[in-house]
Amino acid sequence: MHTSDSNDKPFRQTWILLAAVLLIGFSRHIPLSYPSLYNFSPVLAIFLISGAFLKGKASWAAPMTAVLISDILINPSYGASLLEPFSLITLLSYGIIFALGNQVGPKTGVLRFSFGYGLCSALVFHALTCGFAWWINPFYAKSATGFLQALTLGEPGYAPAYLFLRNSIMSTIFFSVLFYWVASYDSKKSKREELRRLGPGAARL
Repeated sequence: MHTSDSNDKPFRQTWILLAAVLLIGFSRHIPLSYPSLYNFSPVLAIFLISGAFLKGKASWAAPMTAVLISDILINPSYGASLLEPFSLITLLSYGIIFALGNQVGPKTGVLRFSFGYGLCSALVFHALTCGFAWWINPFYAKSATGFLQALTLGEPGYAPAYLFLRNSIMSTIFFSVLFYWVASYDSKKSKREELRRLGPGAARL
C-alpha cells in the first residue's frame, strides 16, 4: 500500500511542475499582447498555495523551476536578462510569499486564506519590487515622496504602478480561491483513499 502511494508522488509532482510552467508561462506572455493585464497572473497564488499545501522539496522546487523556465523563455521578449537585479528581487519576493504560505498552513479557511493572505502576498510583492525600483532608478527622488510615486504612479511613459497592484490583488485573490479549492479537494480525496486502504477500523483512530 505504501509503495503504491510513493509511486504516485513522482507523477503528481511532475504534473504540478508542468501545470505551474504552463500557467506561469501563459500568464506572463499575455501582457505582450494586452498591456492592461500586466501582473494579472497566478504566480503569487501558486507560491502561496504551494507553501501551504505541498510538502517536501517539490513544494518550493516546482514553482521556482517554473518561474525560471518561463523567465528563460519570456524575458527576451521584455528585453530583460535572467540574472539582472530586478529578477533576483522578484525571486526573493516569491520566496517570502512561499514562506508565508508555509507558516499559514492548509487549515486556514478559504476566505481568510485568499482575501487575507492573498492580499498580503500582493502587497508584499508590490512593496518589494516597487521599493527596489525606487532605490535603483535615478528618476525617483530618494525621499518619502519619491517612494510614494514609485508605489502609485511609477515612472512617466510606463503603465502606472497602481495598475500593476490592482491586477496583482485581483488575480492573487481569484487564483488563491481556485487553487485552495483544488488543493483541499485533493487532500480530502487522498485521506479518503488512505482510510479505505487501512480498513474500516481506521476511521475510529
